[in-house]
Amino acid sequence: MDYELSVEQKEFKREFRSFCEKEIAPRAGQVDAQAAFSYENYQGLAARGFFGMLFPEKYGGSQKPIFTCLLAWEELARACPSTFLSCGIGSSLSGIPLHLFGNEKQKNSYLAKLIKGEYIGALALSEPHCGSDIAALKTEARKNDSTYFLHGTKSFVTNGPIADFIILIAVTNPAAATGQKMSAFIVEKTAPGFSAGSPLAKLGVRGSPVSPIFLLDCKIPEENLLGKEGEGYECAGKVREFWRLGFAAYSLGVGQACLEETIKYAKERQAFGRPIAHFQEVSFKVADMQAFVDTGRLLLYRAGWMMDQGMEAGPEISSAKLFLSEAATWCASNAVQVHGGYGFLKGYKVEQLYRDAKLGEIGGETSEMQRRIIARSLLGEGF
Repeated sequence: MDYELSVEQKEFKREFRSFCEKEIAPRAGQVDAQAAFSYENYQGLAARGFFGMLFPEKYGGSQKPIFTCLLAWEELARACPSTFLSCGIGSSLSGIPLHLFGNEKQKNSYLAKLIKGEYIGALALSEPHCGSDIAALKTEARKNDSTYFLHGTKSFVTNGPIADFIILIAVTNPAAATGQKMSAFIVEKTAPGFSAGSPLAKLGVRGSPVSPIFLLDCKIPEENLLGKEGEGYECAGKVREFWRLGFAAYSLGVGQACLEETIKYAKERQAFGRPIAHFQEVSFKVADMQAFVDTGRLLLYRAGWMMDQGMEAGPEISSAKLFLSEAATWCASNAVQVHGGYGFLKGYKVEQLYRDAKLGEIGGETSEMQRRIIARSLLGEGF
């Protein structure tokens, strides 16, 4: 196997890292402290074509390989986890359903504007009573003539308070089998009966707004049905793969940032007349961080490569997300430990990373769900 990036990928990664270090990273502390979404970051990413990397040129995208997209995702998450959550995962999860299931009118109306940075998108899947159990969704969509009426509540919607449109999964035929009873819809923020709750106060990634979505007989035209009735479960399945892949990249970026901050501090901090990097207790932590980050990166790259080849990569994506999310939490904890009391203070990047890291084990389906997916691929559906 050839583990070397191509010349084009190396240059792409170098240029995107430089952009992130100059334009995104300097605002990361402010984004966290103020718990405010950065529209400046959003427009800067749009100008660089970030939102179109997965999508065809026909709609303004560049349709790069998934493997190449992962290089950008890692760099953005390393620079500012909040910006990546809203602009990386948030935009992808609203664009992918449009790309895979939308008609030409929907793609030109929503996907093209998402790619240009004119629209902010979101995905509404989870509900207050269920997260990973998609079969238990209760939000309903009833059709009357040429209009659908949506009723229910969605929870933990990334970009919920700021989204111009939301891709939403609702039950259209409760009596049908699980795979046919749901449908996907495009819901604009101006739709009658639609409202977004206030941003939730979170432990980490505070600059990525998350809220519940309330649908009180929300009225949308039938032309906003995404794909056909009954395709919502399939749509959710496709999106969830990218959801897990995105959170794996998120955790890789956080872990890499923890490693770099720890190396820098260990070389500068003096104790007993020499840098603390000279002490085995510190140097071994740095070595373990590098091993975790390198291993996770290989798992993620393998999953991305398999997806580009058209191969089934569900268990591999779950392996990458599981390993990287738990590795990032470990790296963040030990980064704080190496920083000592300073790592516990606001204003130090590792304090922020410590809070941001935990989401990787929860978002995009929990670590427990990843273990279940991996185990089922090995033992069979009956287990």
